[in-house]
Amino acid sequence: MHSILTRHLHRVLPSPRAAAAIAALAGALTLPGQALAQWTDANFAFRVGGFFPQVDTKARADGNGGLIGSTIDFETDLGLDDSKTLPVVDLDWRFAQHHRITLNYLNLSRDATGVLNATITWQGQVYPVSTTVHSEFDSRILAVSYLYSFYHTPDTELSAGIGIHHASLKASISAVGGTTGLTASREGSVNAPLPIITLRATQKFGANFGGELRYQWFGIKYGDYDGSLNVFNAAVSYYPWKNWGIEAGYNLTKYDIKVSKESWNGEANYKFNGPVLSFVGSF
Repeated sequence: MHSILTRHLHRVLPSPRAAAAIAALAGALTLPGQALAQWTDANFAFRVGGFFPQVDTKARADGNGGLIGSTIDFETDLGLDDSKTLPVVDLDWRFAQHHRITLNYLNLSRDATGVLNATITWQGQVYPVSTTVHSEFDSRILAVSYLYSFYHTPDTELSAGIGIHHASLKASISAVGGTTGLTASREGSVNAPLPIITLRATQKFGANFGGELRYQWFGIKYGDYDGSLNVFNAAVSYYPWKNWGIEAGYNLTKYDIKVSKESWNGEANYKFNGPVLSFVGSF
């Protein structure tokens, strides 16, 4: 009887190695205080996720000799998608207790083909009503910032710093025929390395919950650029494990910039905003 009971218990109970693994997992899930302690003081952290923005793009490209172009709504006038699903990547490196380097990258590119409902002028080229055009608006954004933590406790961190927000913008309109028979193509592009002021606030709300606010700002005349840039991010994080968590938040990026360059003389009013869901690792 004893041997039968023993064999049965061996079948239903986990092996010592499996029991140890289960215990370790249970310990990780029941020690959330260690999780955010690691997160708030991590030497290296990254976010990989999805961004689901609504997009609003208005731009003007003037021609030579003072010819003023049309202010074009790329979603309404040219049919570009006003929403998109994008991958996002953010990296943080804390190389000293109060000093960090952050890096953010985002690629938002769209194109469409449609028939014009009104005459437009882009870089000196007139596209009459009823022209079939192919249009593109691409933006690639890389931001690198240095942050100094002027207030840092186990639960709260307030930081300020400076950086470079490098935006590569390209907009093109190409006639592809239609009833007008026009075939013409014009492209405006600009690489804008804008100096920014960046602010960040991090707060631990509970054992394994936290929140963060991030802000980048440019608002001065700088070289060939004049206008403003505002980037705002708000997020809450949940860390069920020591080094791994999930983050849900909201991002807003807004450009209102006048450009005076040979490749693009005009302005861009460009906004994208929406929810973000990310997987976070910190070590």
